[in-house]
Amino acid sequence: MTKPRIFIVEDEPIIAAFLEQCLVDEGFECLGVADSFDQAKQELLHLRPDLILLDINLGDGPDGIDLAHFMNQQINKPFLFVTSNTDSQTLERVKLTNPSGFIMKPFKKHDLITQIDLAWHAYQVRSVNTQVDFTSSVLASTHFFIKDKQKLVKLAYSDITYAEACDNYSILHTKDSKFVVSYSLKHVEAKLPVHEFLRVHRSYMVNISQISQINPKSLLLIDGKEIPVSEAHRSELLKRVNLF
Repeated sequence: MTKPRIFIVEDEPIIAAFLEQCLVDEGFECLGVADSFDQAKQELLHLRPDLILLDINLGDGPDGIDLAHFMNQQINKPFLFVTSNTDSQTLERVKLTNPSGFIMKPFKKHDLITQIDLAWHAYQVRSVNTQVDFTSSVLASTHFFIKDKQKLVKLAYSDITYAEACDNYSILHTKDSKFVVSYSLKHVEAKLPVHEFLRVHRSYMVNISQISQINPKSLLLIDGKEIPVSEAHRSELLKRVNLF
């Protein structure tokens, strides 16, 4: 996985220098540092970083939360707040920006890098192959259409081998591809035919016809993929597979 190019927005020079050194030590490219709202806006539009580390307190004027709203509209890249502001009013404002992470000062280098890696991985997964507007798909009894860029691609329900939850979105897996949907697995479960698909774990649904083997705590699909099976879902699974 390629490492993201990172920009820092921080008004305290010592902390900004520490953040930059942490990034360099771990092989990340630091594109620069801004210490104010106006400077950050200008640099972000010019440099177009892959990920942003963002302080909330930026001195007088608009703060980091205001900048986050700007980034959501103009940059659309993952960002993590790195801040000591944890009062309830600030956190409520933070929630409205949908950050990819929240790191409290003081922090350890390991925690910072872990949060960056998780945020970047989640962003890349969301960008895999296709972004699917599941609710606007044209549904039929055996097929539905997935929006793929400027075209609609026909996909059979039977082509889906399993569905996997990833945070607040889900991934539909087929034999050759995978499609990201911006909805929870519970929402996807309501859309898929109940006679063909079964929830076997809080993070997984499977196409029943694709099951080749059931183990005590997992199952194998025809393609060899192993899926965990929770105790809460095992009894229903055994009922659905026509146990002889």
